[in-house]
Amino acid sequence: MFSFSSAFCVRRPPSLNPRLGLSYSSVFTSTQYVIKRNEVTVIVFKMALLYRWIVIFIISLVEASPICTNISFDQVTCVPGNYSQVVLRKGFVSDNNLTKLISLSSCRISDVHFESFDGVPGLLELDLSQNMITYLQLGVLDEFKQLTHLNLSFNYIRNFPLGLFDQKPNLISLDLGSNKLQTLELGIFDPLTKLEYLDISWNSLIGLDISPYIFDINRRIKTLKLSGNNMNEAKENLLHSLTMLQVLALEDCKFDVFPPFALKGSMKKLLRLDLSLNKIREINNDLSFDNLTSLISLHLTSNDISDIGENVFKPLKKIKVLVFRNNRIKYIPDTLFQNIPVTFIDLANNIIEYIPVNAFRGSKLRNFNIASNRITYLQDNFCLELRNSGAALTKFYFNDNPWQCACLRDVLNEVKKFGVTYNDKKYDGKHPVCVVPDDFVCHRHLQYNENVYKVFDSR
Repeated sequence: MFSFSSAFCVRRPPSLNPRLGLSYSSVFTSTQYVIKRNEVTVIVFKMALLYRWIVIFIISLVEASPICTNISFDQVTCVPGNYSQVVLRKGFVSDNNLTKLISLSSCRISDVHFESFDGVPGLLELDLSQNMITYLQLGVLDEFKQLTHLNLSFNYIRNFPLGLFDQKPNLISLDLGSNKLQTLELGIFDPLTKLEYLDISWNSLIGLDISPYIFDINRRIKTLKLSGNNMNEAKENLLHSLTMLQVLALEDCKFDVFPPFALKGSMKKLLRLDLSLNKIREINNDLSFDNLTSLISLHLTSNDISDIGENVFKPLKKIKVLVFRNNRIKYIPDTLFQNIPVTFIDLANNIIEYIPVNAFRGSKLRNFNIASNRITYLQDNFCLELRNSGAALTKFYFNDNPWQCACLRDVLNEVKKFGVTYNDKKYDGKHPVCVVPDDFVCHRHLQYNENVYKVFDSR
């Protein structure tokens, strides 16, 4: 440590008096001494400034790494430090034989160096989601072979080098969703013979370019998510090897017809199929659900469906949930849901004018949503008729329809009588909910609807 004293001040030289033993040479010597002292001062100042910048640089190096803590003896969780992005290197999370789980989510990691995971041979779960990774070098994941769960979602990865997963024979779950993947090289998933969960949704994949043999070795996959990719022209035999598949997500895949590869013989164990956010226009009787014998849940929210064949759902012997909200359905065939075990039907936000009670005979309907349609009336004793045919409503949502007030009164009386839950906040007397005809009679015929629509739509 350096300090500055008053000795560095320049003093006025004394008068040249021979009695004092002073001469011009001694004055010059004193002046030179002061100048040298000033030079030392400048040097010291520069050294202090350099020291300061060295300290700042060292601090920046320390801060430019995730802040990692052991939340338990075998779990490491990291949060971002004071930096815009960071390269993951050896020493951040490496060299701990006990580590089973490492979470580096949202740490602004842009690259992963070799040896970043040295010394963690027992690692089972690795989360690198929500970072800035664009590419993973071949071999960067080779150091830990026991891994069962790998999450790389929400990065900027465009492709993977063939062989990246060669040292991951025990991987069960692989999440690659929400990246920039454009291609899947044939063989990339071949080492993953134990894989059960694969998410490659919301990338830039083209179904036509995906080999139908891409999953040939991954016969244990139970959940496959392909949503958010253009799968419209995918090969019909794309999923031929996935005979254990239970969940298939195909939201926003640019379909305008039902995808043939989702109806093949390999789908016999499929439990949930989600085709929401597409442009499917019809589900007619030519469509065969014969292979979907185990299907429990079918989601078709936000398509353009206007036509449904009356017998199309008959092969679905185990179906429980059918969701058709936000479509353009106007007509419900009279036998559409008959004798199938469906318990939940969502038809909200369509343009349906009439609901035939006969369409639900023999069903197990419990939860029914027909909100936001064009319904002005229901068949007399609608809830009672459902109960008599085997259904027993527990929840019934019918709000935001252009009801005739007399018809709405009948529905409200019925749901209260049978203890059915409904959206009672919509009927608090503070908002207009129905149209009052001059005679306050429930007119149960479609010809009367136009009169109601004119009044309801002009409010």
